[in-house]
Amino acid sequence: MLFSVRLVSRQPADLSPDAWQGIVGEQLKSVKALYDQGKIRAFYRETGAGVLAICDVTDAREMDQLIAGLPMGRYFVDTTVHPLWDMVPTLQSV
Repeated sequence: MLFSVRLVSRQPADLSPDAWQGIVGEQLKSVKALYDQGKIRAFYRETGAGVLAICDVTDAREMDQLIAGLPMGRYFVDTTVHPLWDMVPTLQSV
């Protein structure tokens, strides 16, 4: 099942820049592992807004678990998830 996922995070005021960069580094490693596993098909940076990912998971429960397991999960100020329907097979049959 495909999902579009938009994640927006903010550095808390009480977290040092070095600590924040450590969390960002862990986030990138986690995202890379998910990409290598095929759970993330595409990953885009929305300048000034956050990130947009296309995820391929079994169901909505797995999608929730994937987001909750990310190192930056508790710093997301906005999380938007939408299921996607691949229209290419329909277009190919027309």
